[in-house]
Amino acid sequence: MSSPDAGRPQTSRLPAWLRRARRGRLRLAVTVLLVLFALLIPPLSGFYEQLNPDVSSKFYIFLGTSALVLALWSVSYNLMLGYTGMVSYAHAAYFGVGAYTVAFLFKRFQLPALEGLVLAPVVAAAVGLVTGLVALRAVRLYFSLLTLAISQLLFSIAFSWCTIGCDNGIHGIQLPDQLSDYTTLYYFVGAVVGIAMLIMFAVVRSPFGAALAAIRENRRRASAIGLNVKAYELTVFTLASLFAGLAGGLFAVFQQEAYPELLYWTNNAQPIVVALLGGTGAFLGPALGAFIYTVLDNAISKQFPYQFDVILGAIVLGVVLLVPGGVWDAPALLGALRARIRGGEDEEQQAESTGEAIRRIDVAKAVKAGAIESDAVPRGETLLRLDGLSKAFGGLQAVQSVSLQVKQGDRHAIIGPNGAGKSTLFDLITGRLKPDSGRVVFDGRDITGKPAHTIARSGIGRAFQITSIFPRLTVRQNLQYAMLANRGDTRRLLGWADRIHREDALELLDAVGLGAYADLPAGQLSHGDQRAIEIAISLALGSKLVLLDEPTAGMSPYETEKAMELVRRLATERGLTLLFCEHDMQVVFGTARTVTVMHLGRILTEGTPDQVRSDPEVQKVYLGVELEEAGA
Repeated sequence: MSSPDAGRPQTSRLPAWLRRARRGRLRLAVTVLLVLFALLIPPLSGFYEQLNPDVSSKFYIFLGTSALVLALWSVSYNLMLGYTGMVSYAHAAYFGVGAYTVAFLFKRFQLPALEGLVLAPVVAAAVGLVTGLVALRAVRLYFSLLTLAISQLLFSIAFSWCTIGCDNGIHGIQLPDQLSDYTTLYYFVGAVVGIAMLIMFAVVRSPFGAALAAIRENRRRASAIGLNVKAYELTVFTLASLFAGLAGGLFAVFQQEAYPELLYWTNNAQPIVVALLGGTGAFLGPALGAFIYTVLDNAISKQFPYQFDVILGAIVLGVVLLVPGGVWDAPALLGALRARIRGGEDEEQQAESTGEAIRRIDVAKAVKAGAIESDAVPRGETLLRLDGLSKAFGGLQAVQSVSLQVKQGDRHAIIGPNGAGKSTLFDLITGRLKPDSGRVVFDGRDITGKPAHTIARSGIGRAFQITSIFPRLTVRQNLQYAMLANRGDTRRLLGWADRIHREDALELLDAVGLGAYADLPAGQLSHGDQRAIEIAISLALGSKLVLLDEPTAGMSPYETEKAMELVRRLATERGLTLLFCEHDMQVVFGTARTVTVMHLGRILTEGTPDQVRSDPEVQKVYLGVELEEAGA
């Protein structure tokens, strides 16, 4: 007799909430220890001096101040690297701009250092905004190369322009009497760094931070749920520059100088190395890496002054290879090793879906889910119109003068052999490609060539032919962040993203059979269950028109029937308009009310399923025996 739990997900020996609680307590403990260590550096400096009488206690406070500034600089860089997936080589430039702002204003206008510190992040953010507009015209490697060029350009200005100090830089910045004491200066820098850290933490946990995580995971899917990827990248680039400028200003205050080497391109390696050393996946990982880096720098440079770079590089390489998540994730690695030694499974990695989610779809519950915002619309009027749409790739004419209309409330299928131009047509409709000629009119508005995020926000949702989700985000976050993006919440810099629309997301996940996997990284799901996520995302966007590109690809016949039953019921009862392409003729004839047949980039014919089924030209070029079997 089979167990009543047969077929149910076996995600882990420990419940997800308990595993999260354990990880949370561990991270909280590390955070408290890190903060206590930072607070106790000045009081313990005398003890360190007793252990090593050759080194003054002030030196340890100086090292601590350096670590605090490096921590702020590295965490600000991680806003781009760890949270948005952007690799910039210009962060030293904005750090240097902040330092030079304080130094130049003091030298030229005798502006007190603390007033210059207030302006430093503003100037750095302005420079970051202007240079970001240039760098973000490119993507990936070319973006990184452009930022490297920007860094060298700003270094050359600082090195050659004698108005701001030439190659010698600016020295002798005077501090107010209140900050003349090393301990007071340390706590002042610590207070500024602490406030800046709290602001950045609020940003990454906000709905805006959710948008950054989505962009990091999958830029194409992020755009398809309504995110203006370039705008968010420019915003976080500017924010990171602002906090880098603040770190540079603090450097000028406690070092009382600024010099061109701060902006030199090799200096960009420092925040990158520190972030990787501490861990880019945790907010305070780079801060932990900053203190470790400072200690290593001091220890190695004294003993091996000429081999410092080699030894430090070997240490960082070893950490990255052994603990890819950085030192911050070392406890998790130790837990995994302990589990393996004991002969068990790693509780963090053993969780995996069984591919049974679609079989547990509760169609009635999904239809009533509050997460799906679409209201019923009047049927019969034209919702989408294509007029003479064409697109060529070199000598290949992928789409040729395609004209069609999709009526409100219709279930409209586009079929055709491989290479007929179906996916290209979908890309033209959703803004991933710009047409060579023709128009796309949606809901009475011309959206021809509009950006993908604009079209998504206008009311067109899409599921891709090749599954496109956010793999390292949890199943719940995949759905939740899509709702945040589509409903315009991701422009907010305040609020806790994981608490917004949470219940709606969980309700819909339960309905589509994924509730048990809500806290599992989506990339660990089976292929069929990932398709269920993508369909859920497409349905939860409140779209007037949903485009499904081979929605049942890779599914079994039973899973296909369950998924399409859900789609049909939603289209009927919630007023969704469907435009889908599919190779399974049983799905097409069982779902569509209107069928358009494409061949070699052109429309061959269009009509009801019965009309298309009996069309001799369609049988000749595409369906053949397959049509007869489907008709039977």
